[in-house]
Amino acid sequence: MIKRAWTYGMAALAFCYVACDSGRTAGSSMETENSIAVLVQLADGTPAARMDVIVRPESYLSGASELGSDSLFQLHFETDEQGRVVLTDVPSGSYVIEARSDVKNLKGFEKIAYVEADTTTPLTVEVSEPSKVSGHVGLPQLVRRSATVSVQGLDYQVPMDSNGYFEFESLPNGNVEIVAFVNEDDDDSITVYGKIEADVGTKSSKKLYLGDSAYVKKYFVFEDFENGVDRWTPAGSKNVEVSLESVTANRGRKGHVAHFICKLDSAENWDWGLIGLELGGYVDMSDLDSVTFWARTSVDSARISFSFDRFVNNDSVTSPDNAKSWKHFVANKEWTRYTVIPSQMEKADSSGGNYGWNAVKDSITKIGIFGAMGTEVWVDDIEVYGYGIFDPYAPVSKKSALKKSDPKKKD
Repeated sequence: MIKRAWTYGMAALAFCYVACDSGRTAGSSMETENSIAVLVQLADGTPAARMDVIVRPESYLSGASELGSDSLFQLHFETDEQGRVVLTDVPSGSYVIEARSDVKNLKGFEKIAYVEADTTTPLTVEVSEPSKVSGHVGLPQLVRRSATVSVQGLDYQVPMDSNGYFEFESLPNGNVEIVAFVNEDDDDSITVYGKIEADVGTKSSKKLYLGDSAYVKKYFVFEDFENGVDRWTPAGSKNVEVSLESVTANRGRKGHVAHFICKLDSAENWDWGLIGLELGGYVDMSDLDSVTFWARTSVDSARISFSFDRFVNNDSVTSPDNAKSWKHFVANKEWTRYTVIPSQMEKADSSGGNYGWNAVKDSITKIGIFGAMGTEVWVDDIEVYGYGIFDPYAPVSKKSALKKSDPKKKD
């Protein structure tokens, strides 16, 4: 537990005597007597005029304040035409100074340790187009509440969804600490479940995983299709033709995505088509937390499915040896993120080889994505949570023997 009343109470006291000065606009003088001179500019050195400049304590954590008024924790200023501003009446302390303009879509920040007597503390803040950052929070199973995800020292917070996913639409670029915490109702405190340093604006910050050391679960991008679809194999029943290609993303996504079409050549209801990836051996995913992927279809309300397969031989697709576990989704024309959770897989019924998660979880040889008949399907960014990184294109250790599953046993 981290008690917040003392931390933020002291911050409030430090600011109460200057709260009445919030909103003050500095003139062109850059005198720094008991104040901080700030220059806000673009990457090319061009002054950034009329930018909001906000001063917050580095200890500030948005969403963790029980006082109910963020104004007690921040001072507001504005740059002049030369991008300059003098931050007056700032008490000694460690601060995050942010410059931003929602109209110009520019943001930037710097951290500073300031002493009141310091008269030589000029600071340059560079602003640029903000970035989107998303990730996943690992909470222990006993915690049923949603966590809040905030940026330390900045006023940005988002909730995680029911699957632990969160996304910041617009963060200033630079090195920040992102914190996931839960507000405790009984004792006016918070519990922090994860912290992570993120260099916003770089590729490494695009997907983050937050979890306390006791709960952290590994995460990696299984496939982003940026290197094409050559490793993936299209397949279908005798009445279905499946074509697969790599295409440029659209409708808000970037890079390359997989695109496949399942053409139905008969009126039989049992026909199917999919794209699959062999893992090169048996993979034990018993501790898997979830798999996520993005998909869209050419028509609304089209069914797609995600499957984990244990394929041992070619004798019978529906034998207990050749078992699968799958999850069905309804896809639409717009990109949607789907989450595959082991406990929510379809119940075992042996239909189409579906013997349930327990039958395949410790010996998975292949994953597959089934497409709706007669429609086009686009797939992107398959991500794995709760399982260590392995190379899906290289052989993994094979089991010497497989424990056969009982098809009568339900999940």
